[in-house]
Amino acid sequence: MLDNLASPFQSFLSVNDRLYWLYILSSITVAYFLYVSYKNKHTGVILSPFAFLFPKKVILHPSAINDYFFFYANTLFQAMFMGVFFSSTSIIISGHTQNLLTASLFHYKGIFSNIAYKDVIIVVILTLIGDFALFISHYCQHKLPWLWEFHKVHHSAEVMTPITVYRMHPVDNIFTASTVGILNGLALGTIFFFIGENFNFVNIAGSSVVLILFYLFGYNLRHSHIWLSYGPFFSKLLISPAQHQIHHSANPTHFDKNFGFIFAIWDALFRSLYIPKQREILLFGLGGHENKQFSSFWSLYLMPFKNLASSFRLSMFLEPKRYLSVLVFLSIVFPSVYLNLRSAKPLEAPGDVFMEDMTWKEIQKAINSGTNTVLIPTGGTEQNGPHMVLGKHNYIVKYTAGKIAEQLGDTLVAPVLTYVPEGTITPPDEHMRFSGTLSVSDKVFSQTLEFTVRSLKQHGFKTIVFIGDSGGNQPMQALVAAKLNALWQKEDIRVLHIDDYYNNNHQIEYLSNHGFSAKQIGGHAGIRDTSELLAIFPDGVRTFALQDYSQSTFLKTGANGDASKANAILGRYLLKLKIEAAVKQIREKSH
Repeated sequence: MLDNLASPFQSFLSVNDRLYWLYILSSITVAYFLYVSYKNKHTGVILSPFAFLFPKKVILHPSAINDYFFFYANTLFQAMFMGVFFSSTSIIISGHTQNLLTASLFHYKGIFSNIAYKDVIIVVILTLIGDFALFISHYCQHKLPWLWEFHKVHHSAEVMTPITVYRMHPVDNIFTASTVGILNGLALGTIFFFIGENFNFVNIAGSSVVLILFYLFGYNLRHSHIWLSYGPFFSKLLISPAQHQIHHSANPTHFDKNFGFIFAIWDALFRSLYIPKQREILLFGLGGHENKQFSSFWSLYLMPFKNLASSFRLSMFLEPKRYLSVLVFLSIVFPSVYLNLRSAKPLEAPGDVFMEDMTWKEIQKAINSGTNTVLIPTGGTEQNGPHMVLGKHNYIVKYTAGKIAEQLGDTLVAPVLTYVPEGTITPPDEHMRFSGTLSVSDKVFSQTLEFTVRSLKQHGFKTIVFIGDSGGNQPMQALVAAKLNALWQKEDIRVLHIDDYYNNNHQIEYLSNHGFSAKQIGGHAGIRDTSELLAIFPDGVRTFALQDYSQSTFLKTGANGDASKANAILGRYLLKLKIEAAVKQIREKSH
């Protein structure tokens, strides 16, 4: 509970957040040099650097204080709501886009996989698409009347501090998150189809290098009292802090100008670009009466609804812009909500491939009918951090083995082997240092594998396959497979150890290309396995304990990586990668 209440303050420690301490510090540094320059030009100025940077009339203004409370409440709200309904939109849209392109343009798949400088090209494309998504959602929030009622909350700020960026009504955030998720998903899916997923998404801790550089060069001054213009030339390319301050101006001359986030090119195309020739004296806000409407904390949430209700008339639906407000909002937001909710439903394994659910006569009939391949899934009973049940591997590998068997056809699945090496028992090491973990020796595990294979060979199976969901299972599986293949080389029997399922499934590349850093991805009980279990058996995840364990000590938590970023939708795609890798390797080794 306390961790959740403290979560808004993590914004200052996250490289992905605009309020990251280094971005704040860099903006203060830029502002200080502006102060020195300003003081040198105006020798009569007696303000101290601190008074220049942090004037009381701004920092302690009632509007700013509202911003501080609103930032805290909104961050908590978004953690509980936005993550559930909108966090995976780009991943879902990306997957659907790839499927659609594969079905209609299969022969063009990977056509640009060998182009030069593809890493740079991809970063440029994704940066431009993401920036345009922010621009067009912002443009709609100003131009469509009913969307503007909610966006007024942001523009009602009478003074600006870096915290003002979070003075966004939840309806605003929902619309923006949906727009960005859909357009980014379309871009990612198209890139993955034509170029492939084997590229290096240039990032630091999951954030694009372009975005980090943008944040470092005075980004937080755009919501401040400090004027920083990029000059007449660069202001045609990039939105300066001064241009964004003009966007917030209460002067009618400045209305609906400079919608852009990073680039000014979109404003130039839409004829909304305003480049100041010199420093302008600005007043922020909506004007006297409307500023008063948004003068309290609760009014920031409720006033848009009150204004809409008091002015609503049925005849408004005949007004094109108001009708368009509803149409655009629903057409952008509804797909995001629908796809996230639909994709979050637990996955179900096929019901006709598991030997433990069959009678001996049913198994014999399957063998007689040509089912000569069997999978031996191995899991484990081990600790999986404070947030996942000990049977994580068993749930996951039973599902994946079932889907692998389904895709291969004429294949059954043996019961999951749940007793595997997890470290020495006395003295305890590895996972055995945590309560509940069960371990066997390598010798016992290898013998169990061998006698399981011998049993299945005796019943008539010709291809016997090891699928291990845990890293510790891999060495003995490889050893036993090699031993039995050498023993039975004159017989029509193959024992396959499928290591691509675990070691070469491209999950890390997939997550990296979606903006997750290596530290966030982690290894044990991080984003990957937590997401997989959420997709299959959500009851096995204690959602209240989903936290960022990337900074924690493994010996205390038994986890690393940022489990708070895990979700069921991401798990679907990660499981798909494992299944595809296994099916491909089995088919290659079977021929």
